[in-house]
Amino acid sequence: GRSLEQLADGLRKSLRELVGERDLLSGILTSMREGVLLVDRDGRVALINPALREMLFLRDEDVGKLPIEVIRDSSLHDLLDTVRRSQKPAQGEIDVTGIKPRKILVRAEVLEVEPGGLLVVFYDVTDLRRLETLRRDFVANASHELRTPVTSIRSAVETILAMPPGDTEAKARFFGIVERNAERLQQLIEDLLDLSKIESRELELASEPTNVRAVAERTIALFSERAAKTKTTLELTVPRDLPEVLADARALEQVLFNLLDNAIKYCPGAKVTVGAENDDAHVMVWVRDTGPGIEAKHADRLFERFYRVDAGRSRALGGTGLGLAIVKHLSEAMGGAVDVSSVVGEGTRFTLHLPFAEPPPRSHDSVDLRESAAG
Repeated sequence: GRSLEQLADGLRKSLRELVGERDLLSGILTSMREGVLLVDRDGRVALINPALREMLFLRDEDVGKLPIEVIRDSSLHDLLDTVRRSQKPAQGEIDVTGIKPRKILVRAEVLEVEPGGLLVVFYDVTDLRRLETLRRDFVANASHELRTPVTSIRSAVETILAMPPGDTEAKARFFGIVERNAERLQQLIEDLLDLSKIESRELELASEPTNVRAVAERTIALFSERAAKTKTTLELTVPRDLPEVLADARALEQVLFNLLDNAIKYCPGAKVTVGAENDDAHVMVWVRDTGPGIEAKHADRLFERFYRVDAGRSRALGGTGLGLAIVKHLSEAMGGAVDVSSVVGEGTRFTLHLPFAEPPPRSHDSVDLRESAAG
């Protein structure tokens, strides 16, 4: 009888340990961000963890089916066959289509505890691949933008060196080409450095009460000479009693500078207005021009780095393709946002939304209404 009691105690202890291990394994699989799929020796799905269910929109009923029935991807099926035949780990990448397209890195290996079984781990690399694409595009675009003025400078210098000593007029013309392209190169490098600092948050911005009208007046003054040369009318309609915004004055000036620079550059002879207004939530600061306007198909991409509505014209006018990207990142760094509205043939308006430095006072009308209602 004592032996049976000891045997029973041993079984209970073993059972508790098994239950504990099962719960531990279940907890690990549930908390994993990676998707996990177990395939048994018969080649059927034995387990799907919650992360994989969410990643690929799978269901509990998929357990017991063939992997190709659960995840319809021929490259995954080939990968599992390769691991089965070679008995060595392998990995590959699959594209999941449907409601939420994803790029998934898959690693499969043989299960030692169950001959013929497979452990398959899924890593969602969609965001990583997107960032890699952005990096490649940025490097390609930056290289192209830097190469263009450098090529122009080299060509002009070679021409100058080949000229006869007395041809001063022609030399002056080509020295002008060198100067313009050197300025463009300097502007591009400065914009790249500024954008890099903003995106990496190395640029320290103050968050303090800022008078929008004072900043707008300073910025407009910088363009008075250029505007006169291009017969562009500059107008300021920022109310003197506009509530202060919570912002960095230098960053706000840079945003307005870039927007005014674009307006004067691409809309010569137009009327360019810097205005502002506020509602109950934000102060809206805007730069509006009466230029040719921008087609709707460009609106979603205007704030991308190096994106241009008219690439040839932009380069000819000295544009770097980074001004609006800097506007977007500075606006967001100040806790605001920027948007654009445009009508072809009528003009374009860029609007910056900024938070109040202090909550705006309640209007007398709203107080009177509440008091009347209470009365």
